[in-house]
Amino acid sequence: MILKTEFPSIPQVYAGKTVFITGGNGFLGKVLLEKLLRCCPDIKEIIVLLNQAYETATFLKKKEALLESSVFDRLKTEFPEALTKVKFVAGDVTTENLGLVENFQKIRSEVSFVFHCAATVRFEEPPRTLLKINVSGVYHVAQLCLKMKKLEALVHVSTAYSFCHHPLITEAMNCEKIPIDVMVNFNSMSDERLEHICNSYRKNRPSNYQYSKALGETLLLKGFSGRIPIIIIRPGIITAAAKEPFPGWIDNYNGPNGFVALSVKGILKSLFVKRGICADWVPVDLVANTLITAAYFLIVKKSPTLSLSKDFNKLNTINSNVTVVNCVCPDTHQIHWTEVVKICKPLLHKYPSEHLYSPPGGVVTSCKIVHGLCKFFLHYLPASVVDFFTLATKRQAKMVKSYKRIHGVMNHLQLYTTRKFSFTSQNLSILIASQRPIDAEVFPIDQTKIDWNEYLENYVHGVRLYFLKESDDTLPLARKKLFRLQILLAGAETSVGLLILFLLMRYSKLST
Repeated sequence: MILKTEFPSIPQVYAGKTVFITGGNGFLGKVLLEKLLRCCPDIKEIIVLLNQAYETATFLKKKEALLESSVFDRLKTEFPEALTKVKFVAGDVTTENLGLVENFQKIRSEVSFVFHCAATVRFEEPPRTLLKINVSGVYHVAQLCLKMKKLEALVHVSTAYSFCHHPLITEAMNCEKIPIDVMVNFNSMSDERLEHICNSYRKNRPSNYQYSKALGETLLLKGFSGRIPIIIIRPGIITAAAKEPFPGWIDNYNGPNGFVALSVKGILKSLFVKRGICADWVPVDLVANTLITAAYFLIVKKSPTLSLSKDFNKLNTINSNVTVVNCVCPDTHQIHWTEVVKICKPLLHKYPSEHLYSPPGGVVTSCKIVHGLCKFFLHYLPASVVDFFTLATKRQAKMVKSYKRIHGVMNHLQLYTTRKFSFTSQNLSILIASQRPIDAEVFPIDQTKIDWNEYLENYVHGVRLYFLKESDDTLPLARKKLFRLQILLAGAETSVGLLILFLLMRYSKLST
């Protein structure tokens, strides 16, 4: 064990402290907020920035929606008074001081930990939006941190793919060759100029999203290294919770979440996957635990009263104030996309949606031509038939349009299903080895402990239960509906087959 017993536990370090979270109403932000409230009971206060104008209907609606989220169901049962420690403030990460007015002095004088989770993860966003949120947002958060009197750690959430154009993605940072003033003063540039800059500098990255996250990291290193304590966490593809707040908990459509949800409903019928490609998935609760643990070790490392082992001091720091952690699964425990599909297939029939479009299942292929044919025959053709009958009943036809949007999203997902990425995660390994037993139990970050069969079952079940909001009480009815659809489909396929056979026999008779 690397840490000595006299080291404080994670809850002890957070006790009496004020935490500031951006992106608290996002997928990761919600889980982080819930975890801090439930497992750090002596925390003083958590200030959550909601990115809206103060006292507008939208701000109040977001606040209410967040408090009513199922992510807090366990917390409300075990520690119902904990939510009183949450203070919501309105602001905007893309403006100076985050647009804070009446709460600025409070944040400036009381906050000890900042978790910057706010970001846009949409690959199709225009460069201006990506730079505004993922780069300018980082700048304004860091500038605010400079003004904080009690700041102990800024934890910035990036992505494991920020430098994905490298054959090996290490926990070092290769700064982008672009001036800081260009990164933050882009409003005066035309859209064409911004597009040109991004296309010229992003190198072999598949989209401007990864480039914008790399710029955010570069900005922190160039502009704030040595001025504030920074730790950068680079998670892989964030997926459903492994254990907390509930196994399989999920509430958004991003990345594989949408792929699983569409499969549960029987909408997705074709997936383009190359063999041997790993699914770099990281459960959201393990990412939240990594954020909390990383900030903790940043504090412990700086403490003059605690002696650290040589192993812990091997953390790969750019300098004494910046540490990078690749939050990814080690090669020895990764799961391939083809294995994911194989495990999930029977689970889609075990947990079918009560609003099935068709029986779950389909084709997984590494051939673009086959994938294209499957999209036409299994997606667009049936969708066109459905739209035809929908229009005939004077209702709005939307299936073909829906499939076009789905294919747009799946095209972005193909980056991860067709390309192999290699990572080093030495710093994550050191954090894992450095945890006290009690902290390792309460704040697990070791991804090698994941049982993929159990996890994927909880994932599929969780999509149905938490995202589609279909209770387990409806499962018997949903399974009956699935059985009827299977019979109907088998009958239709048999009829088409017999029709084709009849036409072939008739043609052969006529030709003779």
